Amino acid sequence: MDMKRFAELAEAYGGDINRWPAAERPAAQTLADGNPDAAEVLADARRLDAILADADQVEPSDLLVRRILKAAPAGPFDADWRRPAVAAAAALVIGVVGGFAGGLVLPESEDPIYETEYADAFDGLLEDWAAWEWSDA
Repeated sequence: MDMKRFAELAEAYGGDINRWPAAERPAAQTLADGNPDAAEVLADARRLDAILADADQVEPSDLLVRRILKAAPAGPFDADWRRPAVAAAAALVIGVVGGFAGGLVLPESEDPIYETEYADAFDGLLEDWAAWEWSDA
């Protein structure tokens, strides 16, 4: 362990090496025992721990709690209705454009059967259906 890592751990976990992560403790104890700079870093962290332990515990005001909660970043879920609406509109536009583009890209058929099928499928739509005789049905 180097001094930089030792100082980071002392700042994060305090002056008691027993509160440090278990994987870091043996190397930290070895460094603290053999290095006066590490011992000084540990002593500074112990002094800060003592100051914090003696400090009075003050309940935060409602205003402070509201400010902190308001400043907190939003979670991963965004209940904004615009994202799904934009996605649906984009899918609609892509579908319509793709449908029209498909008709433009397809080669023209020289086979008259397609025209006949189209004519047969839509033939008689303008006839008066009420005049039909349904007795043969």
